[in-house]
Amino acid sequence: MALSPQDKAYYEEKLALNSFGYFFGATVLIGAIAWPLVFYIQDWSIGQTDKWDSTVVSHLAIMGGLLGSVISVIMYLIFKFFLEIGWLPKRR
Repeated sequence: MALSPQDKAYYEEKLALNSFGYFFGATVLIGAIAWPLVFYIQDWSIGQTDKWDSTVVSHLAIMGGLLGSVISVIMYLIFKFFLEIGWLPKRR
């Protein structure tokens, strides 16, 4: 079933580029913090934290940020595609 013009306008506003900027920044920041943290917890649980230094943390943070950026772009494009074919839910 097709979206009403009001629903389509609502979703187009929510999927505007300024909203994407906030989402992109949040996913990059979360990825840059969570990625090294998860790997540190894994290494800590088996007792191998002796090789951790600032270089390892910075490289993992960069990888996490890049992963967050890729995920945010893919999610944005998927939702834009869903909007174009009308697969987003009605707001009522």
